[in-house]
Amino acid sequence: MSEDSLRAWYRDSIEEHPEELHQTDPPEFLTQEEVFVKTGVTYWREEKYNDEERLKELKEEGGYKSSDFLEIRGEVGTENMERMSYKEHLHEDSEIRMVTAGSIFFEVRSCDGRWIRLHLREGDLINLPPGIYHRGALDKGDYCKLYRLFLDISEWKAFYPPEADTLPVRIQYQKEMGFLAS
Repeated sequence: MSEDSLRAWYRDSIEEHPEELHQTDPPEFLTQEEVFVKTGVTYWREEKYNDEERLKELKEEGGYKSSDFLEIRGEVGTENMERMSYKEHLHEDSEIRMVTAGSIFFEVRSCDGRWIRLHLREGDLINLPPGIYHRGALDKGDYCKLYRLFLDISEWKAFYPPEADTLPVRIQYQKEMGFLAS
């Protein structure tokens, strides 16, 4: 995999030690296009990830109402991981994240219910669609700084399965992805 491309693979079924790679044996790598088709997640690289003017441009270009930075650090496996939302959840709004320092794992549920693990590093930007189940974990670097963009911060709340399965945003996501008949 190129340093300038999305690093993605199907995750193994071992839940302990989320800081490890957790690749299947043999590894099942996915391309950026395959991740999009299976999840609706978009990815791109931003070379000017620490340029304040470029960050303002990204916010304006996307029509985002607010933005902030989130720093996550600490020993892997501590309460910091709980704050990082390793618990499977979804949101009613798009989740746009860009790594500006360090690295992190994001995991998203594919159309067949398997976890896809995305290893994001500085300059990587993802957009998770509303209604997708996901979770995140620090890698062995124990540090990540994320630039977060919000379309509507008033709706920023996590919803957890199984209750979230019946939310309109979840049902709409499943229909758009072809998981459910319209």
